[in-house]
Amino acid sequence: MIQITHNYINLTNGVEAIPMLKFWNEDYRFIRIQSTICEQKLWNRLIQDLDYDFLMNLALGHKCVVYDFGARKPVPRAVYQGLEFVKYVLNRRWLDQEYITNVNRSKNQERKNNCNDYFNKCYLNLEDRTKKKLDYFLPYVITKEIKLECVTDCTQHDNDKEFYREILKQVS
Repeated sequence: MIQITHNYINLTNGVEAIPMLKFWNEDYRFIRIQSTICEQKLWNRLIQDLDYDFLMNLALGHKCVVYDFGARKPVPRAVYQGLEFVKYVLNRRWLDQEYITNVNRSKNQERKNNCNDYFNKCYLNLEDRTKKKLDYFLPYVITKEIKLECVTDCTQHDNDKEFYREILKQVS
């Protein structure tokens, strides 16, 4: 079977990856997973804000790669907390499987933090409307694995709207 891959640019800093994807002649889509939502532990909102296209592609077993760049660190909070929580929730809700989390602020693979106990508490506290949003996709879940990956690095352009605007102008 052919593996379908969808590239998602996490707004705003992920825009930095677009020239690379264009060079490789890869298509991309946009998503917004906010670090501030993770900082504030607004897990319901994180799930509620997920794009339906993104969720449907994951349900269908397509590989989804999220590109994001961190301010002053190689792995942004939206990835090391946000995407890890998304993986945890989708594995529990859709596949009835436990996902062992790897919350890690650096690219050092030796240092892994298991947040399953904390994520379990957050999962159990998800609002009914959030669970209903996820359950909408259950009839379409034809995968045995949530194929969600990320590509990250540091940026020197955090909050530099003009820099990102220029990239978008060039590729449009």
